[in-house]
Amino acid sequence: MTRPTVERAPIGVPRWVLVWLVITAAIQTYDACYVLLGPISHVGGPLSWLWAGHVWYGTYDMTYGGTASSAWGEAQSWMNLVEVIGLVVVFVNLRKPWVAVLALIIQTATFWKTVAYFTIEASSGLEKTRHSLESGDLLGFLAVGVLPNVFWIIVPLLAMVSLSRWILRRMRAAAITIA
Repeated sequence: MTRPTVERAPIGVPRWVLVWLVITAAIQTYDACYVLLGPISHVGGPLSWLWAGHVWYGTYDMTYGGTASSAWGEAQSWMNLVEVIGLVVVFVNLRKPWVAVLALIIQTATFWKTVAYFTIEASSGLEKTRHSLESGDLLGFLAVGVLPNVFWIIVPLLAMVSLSRWILRRMRAAAITIA
């Protein structure tokens, strides 16, 4: 006797994008908690040990905690949490046809938020990161202050391209089916 097979709907986003979205949800939640729980999560705070990497990163980028932190860091953290809520909606509705559109919107937000982060820093004359350069730590500035942030531009951009193509393929397939 053979069991009847139930055909499952495909997930609504490319698999590599789904993996990226899981990673980004975890990182954005962790990052937002660090910023929003300051000063208890920052240098000298009782919970700073949970964010040792962030405390260290804050020595290169003063947007991340301490007396030199800015409203942008806190605003970005609230935006991170809104994106994470959107990602939860994506995860819960993976087999819905509209989920790729929501994932595209969220990745677009992540991309532009990071571009804005860089633009604000560049426009301020490197107000929050210049001290690394002035101390002669060009390698640290590039490896810690620039490279990870470039990653947060490139990967969401690649996800945006992949999701856009995914959506267009689905739209074309639906148009052929209807016609």
